[in-house]
Amino acid sequence: MIRPICGAILLAVLQMTGCAPTLPNNTPIQEARWLAQNWTADERYWYHHASQGTSTLPVPYDWFIALEQPTLSIFGAPGLISDSDYLRRFGFIPSPKSRAKEAVDPVAYGYAVDEGGRTYGSVASYDETAFYGNPDGLPVGFARTETRDLNTGEKHRDGIGFTCAACHTGHLEYQGVSLRIDGAPAMTNLGKFREVVGLALAYTRYVPGRFDRFAERVLGKEHSKQEKESLFEALKTLIADGKAFQALTKDVAEGDVEEGFARLDALNRIANQVFFTNLLEAKEEGFDATANLESNNAPVAYPHIWDASWFKWVQYDASIMQPMVRNAGEALGVAARVNMHQPGESLYRSDVEVQEIYDMEQLLAGDNPFSAETGFKGLMAPDWPEDLLGEIDPERQKRGQALYEKFCQGCHLPSVDDPSGAFWSHKRWTDPNEANERYLDLKAIPVTKIGTDPAQADVLASRMVKVPTFLDIKRSDIGRESGEDIVTEMDFARALAVVVEKTTSRWYDDNGVAPADRQRMNGNRPNKVRPTASYKARPLDGIWATAPFLHNGSVPNLWALLSPVEERPAKFCLGSRQYDPKHVGYSTECIAGAFELDTDLAGNRNVGHEFTNATGRGGKFGRELTDQERWDLIEYLKSL
Repeated sequence: MIRPICGAILLAVLQMTGCAPTLPNNTPIQEARWLAQNWTADERYWYHHASQGTSTLPVPYDWFIALEQPTLSIFGAPGLISDSDYLRRFGFIPSPKSRAKEAVDPVAYGYAVDEGGRTYGSVASYDETAFYGNPDGLPVGFARTETRDLNTGEKHRDGIGFTCAACHTGHLEYQGVSLRIDGAPAMTNLGKFREVVGLALAYTRYVPGRFDRFAERVLGKEHSKQEKESLFEALKTLIADGKAFQALTKDVAEGDVEEGFARLDALNRIANQVFFTNLLEAKEEGFDATANLESNNAPVAYPHIWDASWFKWVQYDASIMQPMVRNAGEALGVAARVNMHQPGESLYRSDVEVQEIYDMEQLLAGDNPFSAETGFKGLMAPDWPEDLLGEIDPERQKRGQALYEKFCQGCHLPSVDDPSGAFWSHKRWTDPNEANERYLDLKAIPVTKIGTDPAQADVLASRMVKVPTFLDIKRSDIGRESGEDIVTEMDFARALAVVVEKTTSRWYDDNGVAPADRQRMNGNRPNKVRPTASYKARPLDGIWATAPFLHNGSVPNLWALLSPVEERPAKFCLGSRQYDPKHVGYSTECIAGAFELDTDLAGNRNVGHEFTNATGRGGKFGRELTDQERWDLIEYLKSL
């Protein structure tokens, strides 16, 4: 294998295509370890690969498995995109082909030998018969999706998509050990991955000999000439459609802020997918979706998701109340197919797997925390692994606890495991509802007070979208006031809430789900949204595993977060999975293929949530801490 090269020979065959991006090299691993978080190995494996109905990648499943890496080789064919070691370079986490004990390599995959792992609550229930599994050994978060004709319901060729595990599963490395953490932020670069998939299609189309190998993998060795010609025409059409879409979005894309590793502009991408891409074909109905397209200029770090099922407002920015709306909305945002462009009987029919989404949420939530022994009984925050990352100093921890109570507890609450039970008796827990469930009504702090970069908050506070009349969105649907007149322009948050509700209601109708079961699957909470520019001050259990920090990932570690803005790095790199247990975050070394985050750029600002002696600026939450105080507070935070 030789390095990807660019030059006259390559340009002659690839024309408008280019070279694959540089990726970080994998570091050697002697041990893989999933931390104990109250899930059995089987529950974890199902969660990693059960489909939400998404078709995130623009190719059929069998095409993806057959695509070669977009590199050139003078010695035989290059490897496949689906190769586990190759995908690991984008930050994806390797996963086995099955959970059978004989098929699982504990060094490579880290699964427990036994089926234990659950300490609290009951084992989760989900439908194993509807689970494809992971027969091709794709990474955590990849799922095979059964797609259907949205008009007839007939099955199409299977697609391939991401589950929430793709973005909310952590992966850090230290001294040859790979720690895998469910519910933690991913260290992936989805931008480079999308680029590579597009290049792989172009290489398959233009590089001599590559399509022949692709056709044999997709069609089998005994395929006919007609089958091969049909496949080639389908490939050309897909590439042409991709170029047309790129041309359509080119001007707006010039305003994008690079997301890089560990970040994604989730809200703008969801809005563009649902209200631009999904409505492009509505031109036949006289609707032009181009007004709904915006730049992806508000990147955020992936939030950690343990505990979140029991928050009153389940979205990290305190904007969405109902778990089903949040989760099904995420599925639509990562390209679950839905009919929003053609009025008639099939309107709002989709590939969204509502039952699986509900089962995933139940696995995350666990049993009622106020039933039997008080405490969270679903996905638990990870404990600091002292045997690997170092023992916690008890004296520093004690001093740090006093600092936490003085500076942090007023917003972030007492520790979940506080022996006094103060967290569970706190006045922020709501009264029980009809399902006897209580939720944690966390303090929502306006972005003007917390002082962080406003780009993401502005999306909810100001972004508007237009919709065609046949989507049948009424004034009463968006919660502004009563009235049955049709609304064709509204804020993005309410528009998404309505579209998701209509999509899930269509699934409930098609599957004969009773009203009481709908209420249960919706999380026993109404479809309320709160499009305000604010962030929740959530509990800090497991905070050590959630770097980079602030909502946009602009601060690399806890030491920098507890420092004045002037002492935070103005530029640093993301892409290395090497962990820094002293400063508590990832290594910021600018290795080959890493992403350099420039905090001078709008959307990347590292201001706010500051302990400083400076006056006259927003986002100050306390006086400047001494070096010893910072180390002491970090020691306590590691223990949460």
